[in-house]
Amino acid sequence: MEMTTIMKLLESGKTQREVAEQLGVPIGRLKYHLTKFRSSETAKTSHRQNGWTEDTLIDERYGADQLTALPRNPNSLYLYWELTPERIRMVEEHLNCGWNVLPKILRVYDVSFVHFTGDNFNRYWDFGIYGDSSNWIINGVAQSCSYIVDYGTTTIDGRFITILRSNIAKTPPREPQTDGEYRWVPMELLHGRSETGQSVEYIQAE
Repeated sequence: MEMTTIMKLLESGKTQREVAEQLGVPIGRLKYHLTKFRSSETAKTSHRQNGWTEDTLIDERYGADQLTALPRNPNSLYLYWELTPERIRMVEEHLNCGWNVLPKILRVYDVSFVHFTGDNFNRYWDFGIYGDSSNWIINGVAQSCSYIVDYGTTTIDGRFITILRSNIAKTPPREPQTDGEYRWVPMELLHGRSETGQSVEYIQAE
């Protein structure tokens, strides 16, 4: 399966299902090859960046709960995730609420120079996302900083519940260093606002 063609179609705005239909392949097979390809890219990036360890890499198997963060350029991150039906049912049972009515939120933590344990960070932003999204781009982060992202929801009283947690993603400096390369994902930008009220840009991608 030609991954270059698949990635170009996805970056043009097509959903995974639309790409599968266009290429005439089952959606499950497309997702399987996408997961393997992205896992390989993540592994390559992890060996070039401080703070990434083996246990932060995503599972290569299709059908595993996972959230992966990659540096897109010095000021943005590319995120993609997979949620199994089992995890979704667990969340529904825990919150006693249907999945489709739960808000979906990406919480981005700045963990630069911090040994992150879940409740210690420099600052964070929340982004509301579409419920059926499987990837997203966050723009407006700082260069040469480290980030962890949670995919989660909120309870009726506003308490944030983490469903998935990403690896550590370190953004490159403004001028790329000569001792490594970074895989950047070119896409157009939309505008949004951060949890702290600061102007932040983001784009939803399928």
